[in-house]
Amino acid sequence: MKIFSKIFIAIFLFVGFSAISQTKSQVLSKINTEGFQKSQVMSLISDLSDVYGPRLTGTNQYFTAAEWAKKTLENWGVDKVYFENYCDDCMGWEVKSFNVEMTAPSYMKIQAYPYAWTEGSNGVQIGDLIWIESHSDLDKVKEKWSGKLQGKTILIGSVPKQNMLFDALSTRFTEEQIEEAKKSIITAPNNSLDPSASNVDLVEDDKEFEIYKKKDDAFFAFLKAEGAMNVMATRPLFPGIIHPGGTYNYKKTDAKPIPYFAISPENFGKLQRLIVKGINPKIKFHLDSELYLKPENNVNIIGEIIGSDPKLKDEVVMVGAHFDSWHSASGTTDNGSGSAVMMEVMRIIKASGLKPKRTIRIALWGGEEQGYLGSMAYAENHYGKVTKTTRKTELEKISAYINMDNGAGQMRGIFLQGNEAVRPIFEDMLKPYSYLDVNALTIENTGGTDHVVFDYYKIPGFQIIQDELNYSTVTHHTNLDVLEYVPERDMMINATVIAALVYQISEMDSLLPRED
Repeated sequence: MKIFSKIFIAIFLFVGFSAISQTKSQVLSKINTEGFQKSQVMSLISDLSDVYGPRLTGTNQYFTAAEWAKKTLENWGVDKVYFENYCDDCMGWEVKSFNVEMTAPSYMKIQAYPYAWTEGSNGVQIGDLIWIESHSDLDKVKEKWSGKLQGKTILIGSVPKQNMLFDALSTRFTEEQIEEAKKSIITAPNNSLDPSASNVDLVEDDKEFEIYKKKDDAFFAFLKAEGAMNVMATRPLFPGIIHPGGTYNYKKTDAKPIPYFAISPENFGKLQRLIVKGINPKIKFHLDSELYLKPENNVNIIGEIIGSDPKLKDEVVMVGAHFDSWHSASGTTDNGSGSAVMMEVMRIIKASGLKPKRTIRIALWGGEEQGYLGSMAYAENHYGKVTKTTRKTELEKISAYINMDNGAGQMRGIFLQGNEAVRPIFEDMLKPYSYLDVNALTIENTGGTDHVVFDYYKIPGFQIIQDELNYSTVTHHTNLDVLEYVPERDMMINATVIAALVYQISEMDSLLPRED
C-alpha cells in the first residue's frame, strides 16, 4: 500500500509538473507566433516616424500622434485607454521655413537646423560673422564684445576635432562586454555598458538638470541686448550630422533666445578657419517659426489590459517608453522605436488571447526630453510627491515597470538597477529565449530615461540593455533620426521577448521583490 501510494504520488507530481510546463510552453508559443510571424511593429514605427513624427513636446504634432496611439490601442481591444495631462505651461514650437547661407567671400549652403523654442528672424537678415570660442566666463565675454555685436551672427564653441572615420559608426555589444557586465558587482560608476551611469538619486539629478537647462540663459540675454542677430553652434558628429537637441526654454515664462542654429561640424570648421585668417564671412539667414501654448497637447497616453484574477487585477505590471522626440527628424530611434515596441507588446498579449491575472498597463510618456516631465507628473499624482516621505497605497500595487529608450538595437538583457533579488526570477523567465542572446542580467544602473522615476519610488523599475548600433554616433537627437536606421529583426525580438516577460510577471504568485 505504501509503495502504491508513493508510485501514485510520483505519477501525480510528474503529470502536474508536465502540465504546468506545457502551459508555459503553450503561452510562449502563442506569444512567439504573434510576435514573430504576425508582427506589426514595423508598421507601427513607420506610422510613428513617417506620418506622426517628429513629436516635440507641447506641439500639435505631438497631440495628433497621441490621438493616433490612443485610437490604435482601442482598435486592438485594449480595455481602457486614456490621456493624463502632465504640464500646463509647456509651449509648442514649430518651424515653418528656414535657410542659412554664407554669401561672402564665396557662396556656401550651410547645413543647419534651428534649435527649438527660439525666436524667429522677422524676415531675411544678413550680417558679418564673429567667433566666440567660449562663453563660460561671461564677464570676460562682456569685456571683449560689449558694443561690438550689433547686426552680427555669432559662431560659438570650439572647433570639432578632426575625425577620419576609421572607427565603425554602428556596433553591437561584444560577447566580452556582455560577460563583463554580467559579472559586475557594483551598480555604478564605471559601468561596462553605460560608463556615464551614477548613483545620484532623482531629486539630486533633477536639481542638477535645472541648473543645466539655464546654463546659457545669461549669455543669450547679453547677445540679445547687444543686438546680435543669430547664433550658430555644432557638435563633433561626422560626417555632416546636425544635432539641434538641447534647448530648454519650453516654459511660458522662459526667455526665448534669438534665432539659434545647429550646423554641421564641417561647415563650422570652414567658417572658423576663415575668421582666423582675418576674413569675415557674411551670413544670410531667415527663420520662420511659431510659438504657442496649448496645455491640452501635453498628455501621457495610458492603456490597460485589465487583469482576469478578481484578487490580483488591482495589481499592475507596467511597460513604458517616452513618446516625445526632438524636432529635426522623425524621432524614430529616440524614441519612436521604444514606443512602437511597447505598443506591440500590448497588441501581442491581446491578440494571443491571453488573460493575464494582473493588469498590464502601458504608459507612453510626454516631456521626457525636458527632464522626465510626463513620468514625474504621473508618479507624483499616483504615488506621492517626490520631495515628501508620504506615499499613496497605489504604489504598493505596482509589481514592475519596464522601459525601452536606447535606440532601435536588439535587446541583450536587463539592467537590474541594484535589485539582486529579481535576478533568479528574470533568469528563469528569459531562459526560453537564450538562443536570441537577450538574457544578460547585470546589477549595474543605467540612467537618463523614465525608469529612474520608478526606481526612485522603490518600484522595481528596469531599462532594457540594447545594442548600441549607431544611436550615439548618428541618430540620437540629430537630423538623421529616421526609419532607415531601424532593423526589423531587432524590433520583432524586442517586442516579443518583452511581451513574454511581462506576461510571466503578471502570472507570478506575488509581486516582484523590491530593492532594499
